[in-house]
Amino acid sequence: MVYDCWRPVKGEFVSTSRPEGGGQSLLRLINSVAVLSALRESGPATITDLTRVTRLSRPTVEAAVDDLVAQGWAAEHEARGQRRVGRPARRFVFRGDSGYVLGFDVGAHRVLGVLADLNGDTVHVAETRVDPRLDADARLSVVRDVGTRCLNTAGVDRSSVMAVAVGCPGIIASDGTVTLSTVIPGWVDFPLARRLSRSFPCPVLVDNDANLAALAERAHGVARDVDDLVYLLIGRRIGAGLVLGGRVHRGFGGAAGEIGLLDFATWERSRELLLGPATGDSGRSHDHRVTGRILDRARAGEADAVRIVDEFCAVLARQAVAMTLTVDPEMIVLGGGLASAGDLLLPRLEKHISDVCVRTPRLAASTVGQEAVVLGAVRLALSAADEALQQRAKAGVAARG
Repeated sequence: MVYDCWRPVKGEFVSTSRPEGGGQSLLRLINSVAVLSALRESGPATITDLTRVTRLSRPTVEAAVDDLVAQGWAAEHEARGQRRVGRPARRFVFRGDSGYVLGFDVGAHRVLGVLADLNGDTVHVAETRVDPRLDADARLSVVRDVGTRCLNTAGVDRSSVMAVAVGCPGIIASDGTVTLSTVIPGWVDFPLARRLSRSFPCPVLVDNDANLAALAERAHGVARDVDDLVYLLIGRRIGAGLVLGGRVHRGFGGAAGEIGLLDFATWERSRELLLGPATGDSGRSHDHRVTGRILDRARAGEADAVRIVDEFCAVLARQAVAMTLTVDPEMIVLGGGLASAGDLLLPRLEKHISDVCVRTPRLAASTVGQEAVVLGAVRLALSAADEALQQRAKAGVAARG
């Protein structure tokens, strides 16, 4: 059987020659995956709904649904509290609990893990506070422990995890190696994905934390469905996540968005006045209450606090202007620990940007909050799980056929 011998009929592939070498089985795999994808996207759906969406014949859809139900990927939907005259059409749903993903936010001061099902619904959350001076191996052990706690508490077997994604500060290579991190000690040329894959027998992905925060904001937050977006992740460090044309832009070597390197010394001085040093040295660091008091005093108009906020915004605006002039985004989102201070920061940023740029993008504070990075990691893991899901569904159909 060769592909030249297939022709589309009403949206499905039909052989025009006598099948050899399992051609009909391959057609069955293709159609089952199409139905699986439609079921995931549509929610509860009847056979008629799936026939319309996939453009497959009704008998083909019925056979595919039977296969998916037998494998545990789909189930008949039981509507509750609905009274209908006559026999209602059977509805089917994708079983989100047929597999799971893990997302991690690994920072200087904490490791946050989220276990989610294949619908993206959170199953369990675990968090561990860590010493910012913790070395690479010890921090990796914490990540493994947080993941294990998520699985054990939820009663989920490790083999059910279909993808893992990690967000962390730094420049990340395409193979999941942290090539450089100025925030986490020892994470320089650190093969994070390869090391973590020893604990999870599934795809393991690593990305920059600002990239994943941008992904989460576009999926869940104020930038929902915005195709050209700059996400400013501001805390003890600054980074930017870029979404261009609806896709995260990482750059050739994963270094896109490292705007904290622009006039680094000036940025560090203005940031430390408001937020404290990036090192997190407990002897010198602000805590959140100190930053909160400065912001409250600035809102009250106290001159010294206003001066700190003004200087911070002036320096931050230089980075935002550089990004705006380069990629002309539709929106800039302020995220990280200072998102709650949008009332103070956004008007100042907007003025600085409008003074320089040809067009001023919309500015907004993040509505996803402190979980943006880990939620972005879950989204990335779900994307990786899609391919694994299709492969497992194909294997199951092949075994049954």
